[in-house]
Amino acid sequence: MRSRATTNQVDEYIDSLTPEKQELAKEVRRIITASVAHLEEAVRWDCACYFFYGPVCYIVSSRSGIHFGFFRGKELSDPKRRLVSRNGQHPHIKVRSLQDIDETYFGDLIREAVLLNRH
Repeated sequence: MRSRATTNQVDEYIDSLTPEKQELAKEVRRIITASVAHLEEAVRWDCACYFFYGPVCYIVSSRSGIHFGFFRGKELSDPKRRLVSRNGQHPHIKVRSLQDIDETYFGDLIREAVLLNRH
C-alpha cells in the first residue's frame, strides 16, 4: 500500500532549495493548488509531485531554476509551445525567473493534465 504523504514533505522539499528557487517553486505551487482543488501533494522521485488518478505534474530543481513538468506532457495541447523534453525527461517548462511564470497558461495545462488522468 502506498503511504500518504503530508504537505510537510513538500514544504521541506521547497525549504531545501536555494532562496531564488524557493520563490519560483512557491509561486508555481500556489498556481497548482489554486487550479485544481483536489490534487494530492507528495514528494516522489526526488521532486514535489501532484496526483489525481495518477501523477499529474511536478516541480523539481534544475541547474538554472526549476522545472515545472507534466507526466503526460506529450499528450497536452501546449499551444504556446513552452514544454520541452530531452534525454527522456518528462515534458516540462523551464522556470528561471518570476517572468517565466504564466498563471493562466500554467492553470490551463494543469486542468488539461487532470482531465487526461480522468479518462
